Amino acid sequence: MTYDLRLATCDYPKGLKIATTNCGIKYKNRDDLLLIIFENEANVAGVFTSSSMPAAPVTWCKKNIATGTAKALIVNAGNANAFTGKDGENAVLATAEKVAKEFGCKEEQVFISSTGVIGETLKVELITAAIPQMIKSFSSDETAWDKASRAIMTTDTKPKLIKKTCEISGKKVSIIGFAKGSGMIAPNMATMLGYIFTDANISSTTLQILLKEVTEKSFNAITVDSDQSTNDTVLFFATKTAGNHPITDSSSKEISDFKQTLHEVALGLAKMIVVDGEGAKKLIEIEIEGATNEIQAKEVAFSIANSPLVKTAIAGADPNWGRIVMAVGKSCKETSPEKIIVKIGDHPLTKNGAKHPDYVEKLVHEYLKNSEVKISVNLGIGACRAVVWTCDLNEEYIKINKDYRS
Repeated sequence: MTYDLRLATCDYPKGLKIATTNCGIKYKNRDDLLLIIFENEANVAGVFTSSSMPAAPVTWCKKNIATGTAKALIVNAGNANAFTGKDGENAVLATAEKVAKEFGCKEEQVFISSTGVIGETLKVELITAAIPQMIKSFSSDETAWDKASRAIMTTDTKPKLIKKTCEISGKKVSIIGFAKGSGMIAPNMATMLGYIFTDANISSTTLQILLKEVTEKSFNAITVDSDQSTNDTVLFFATKTAGNHPITDSSSKEISDFKQTLHEVALGLAKMIVVDGEGAKKLIEIEIEGATNEIQAKEVAFSIANSPLVKTAIAGADPNWGRIVMAVGKSCKETSPEKIIVKIGDHPLTKNGAKHPDYVEKLVHEYLKNSEVKISVNLGIGACRAVVWTCDLNEEYIKINKDYRS
């Protein structure tokens, strides 16, 4: 899956400024700290990890998201500030206090994220010392957005940044998003951070509804290695500068175009995360049809997506479709061999509980050499479906994670 990372020439969301710097937390010769300031209070919504071991910044943001307004976002890479006890809480508070003092806002309007190694104390003084200098380099042009997407990377091999435009009641509206994530990616977002910005005038309550809806079919529909992290965060900000009248109804027909565009941005970022899975070479789409409900369909899809046997077979272009059948069998007790229909691409694999009579292994082998692969399964027991995305698993994944802290 390839995406053009060059941003469109149309206007960027107004009402915010961006700065990045290297504050020395972990990385050399690259920025590792991002600060975004909203000129006026922005409306904000958020979704977070369901892990019982949330990082200190996640706890902070979850507590403050109910206020519905934001003045600043600050993100550091290289240290997750997770499982750091009271020191972690104090680091978050010190960061919020410093930003609030510099920009004259409330501490609870400062949203904070961290990503990196778990269990290591964050040297927060490196962050607070860098903030006054960052004020001198604020910008909001294309270069600034690119720098923002790069400053939050850890094991990512490329930045993830998408911008689109749409209309609300005849007013042009911009939506731009960037994210990081490569390994430890599973449902409920895992070690990914995602930030979406719009200049639309939309209430925080409506933003929250829209974000939860779009997350289920994007960030919560991907997996790299089934491991869920401590720092998952997706925040959605609205600067209210587009000139449309305030939107307070998430089901309003006048935002149908906006909702579709938001979905495209979120899903595009989610797919970019998957295809950047540590060492990944292939994007794998898994579609489950014929389920009794969407939950069942998604469970079966993730059973296939998280199987190391399936992922390694696809890495090697090995049409060992028995591994797909295995993953279906362990996750769905209601179906049976005679009911399921399994396909790789357009190639049928099964029929009536056995190998399909038209199955040609060589053709499937050649198909699996593609950079994008689709697996589809019909369970034959209902009318519901779900789609998830994952990547292949190869030797590079082991190497990257073996050497991560070296």
